[in-house]
Amino acid sequence: MQAGAVKVFEARTGLKFTSVDAIGSSKGVKALIEGKATVAGASRALTGEEKAAKVIGNVIGYDAIAVFVHADNPVKSLSKEQLKGIFTGKITRWKEVGGPDAPIYPNTEMLGHATVQVFRELALDDEPYVKGLKEFDQPQDQIVEVAYDARGICTVSQGLLASVSPDLRRKVKPILIDGVEPTERNIRSRLYLLSRPLVLGTMGLPKGDVKKFIDFMLSREGQQIVARNFVPLKR
Repeated sequence: MQAGAVKVFEARTGLKFTSVDAIGSSKGVKALIEGKATVAGASRALTGEEKAAKVIGNVIGYDAIAVFVHADNPVKSLSKEQLKGIFTGKITRWKEVGGPDAPIYPNTEMLGHATVQVFRELALDDEPYVKGLKEFDQPQDQIVEVAYDARGICTVSQGLLASVSPDLRRKVKPILIDGVEPTERNIRSRLYLLSRPLVLGTMGLPKGDVKKFIDFMLSREGQQIVARNFVPLKR
């Protein structure tokens, strides 16, 4: 999303970014603090340590960590405690949460990625993931795994669903958390448990060309770019 927005911004303004890297939320903010970047995108709220380092988070939209299961799985909703039980290893069979008598095979992104950190904080109360959890470097592969294994469950940015083929999308479904669906309204209001902000971090208040880019992302055109895969800050 950020790379596409940068191209449009450069075309509209004639300003040029020296480089655009997709290196992960924590690494991007670290580069910002070290003076190696002028703006850093993060798919999570800033930590207390980052704020103490004078990083300011400029929210441009919202995302949700959706919980996907196979389309044939009869489970439609999980409570936070059930979700926590599955990913910490306390719940190991689908029949324990209203599904078939089959083992549960959870998978996740590589431990340490922003999505994993946010999910652990919001859903697991910072408890550790179950040992032996299958990890994927590319989150799209998590969806592929669940699409071809009816026993699977994964937590993936909802915006990434658009990156897989229509055939795969038909083989998975998002489930409700505590009866709440990850709709645009529920994500923006943070009623959906696994909602998270999309942030552009700057050292202090944005100024100069960086401010122009953030202003662009908050403009009607910039928000339309956000809305392609995520929930815009405003309509």
